[in-house]
Amino acid sequence: MTFTAQKRIEFLRHLNQLISNPKTLEKEMHIALENNLWIFGIEYSMKSSNETLKNVISNYCSQKFKGNREKKRPDLLLANDILNKHLIIEFKRPSKEITRDDENQAEKYRDDLIPYIGTDIEIMVIGGRIDSGMSRIHSQSTIQLRSYFEIISKAEAQLRWLLDNLKN
Repeated sequence: MTFTAQKRIEFLRHLNQLISNPKTLEKEMHIALENNLWIFGIEYSMKSSNETLKNVISNYCSQKFKGNREKKRPDLLLANDILNKHLIIEFKRPSKEITRDDENQAEKYRDDLIPYIGTDIEIMVIGGRIDSGMSRIHSQSTIQLRSYFEIISKAEAQLRWLLDNLKN
């Protein structure tokens, strides 16, 4: 257990290097994080990564997608098998500021998916920072705007807590 936690901390250091590099692309962060879902919490499992809405609905719901956005691709769609929740994650470049347009993009994906997988869909938009003019307090508690730094820091704090408790 300690070895795995140490490896994860090393991986988080690697992520910090990626987000510190202004040339890091959204795609690089997407690939790194889709293969390390533990960063978002132990409750989630992969549903789809960068698949069209048409394919997501066909593959996971055995239905045909209806609408004109069938070729749109949510970055990640995660499933929570215990509580039947879902999480849409929309990645932005680590150098990009998250704007209301980015939030709206993810909300449109949720709107597209609701008829097929239900209303229990949360959203997380991750980027370099959040537009300082945007309120991070939402009337809906189902939308999270996060920086990569916040995500990495939280995962590292959880790992360090675990390691400290294993020593005791």
